[in-house]
Amino acid sequence: MLANARDRKIKNIEQQNIFDLPLNQYASTFSTGMKKKLALLAILLQGNQCFILDEPFNGVDIQSNLMITEIIHKLKALNKTVILSSHIFSTLSDTCDEIYLFRQGQLLHSVPHSDFDSLEAEMKAFSIGNKIERLELI
Repeated sequence: MLANARDRKIKNIEQQNIFDLPLNQYASTFSTGMKKKLALLAILLQGNQCFILDEPFNGVDIQSNLMITEIIHKLKALNKTVILSSHIFSTLSDTCDEIYLFRQGQLLHSVPHSDFDSLEAEMKAFSIGNKIERLELI
């Protein structure tokens, strides 16, 4: 349906069904992760130049996380624009060239890939501090 919206004809959907989704079933029967993979597959088949991915790694299995990471790398190699939102720092670090930090809808600052380690250390210090020690784990 989304490919049709762009007048794109899909010749062999089964070959392009890289997530092995049961395309003969209604999407309403799919799990959250399957729905996310179906949506990603649909926008990939549209042939867009720009992709906005909202939390693409949440709710999907490990193999799909690996696949999505490689898809993002391939899109970047094809000079496509990928805008990605995530609360998982490691996925951002693995896929992004730059991270933009927002708080309450306001841009705080942007961080280039070369400074991701410093950003992660800063975020850990702010978020964790000494909270783990306060648990008094033995």
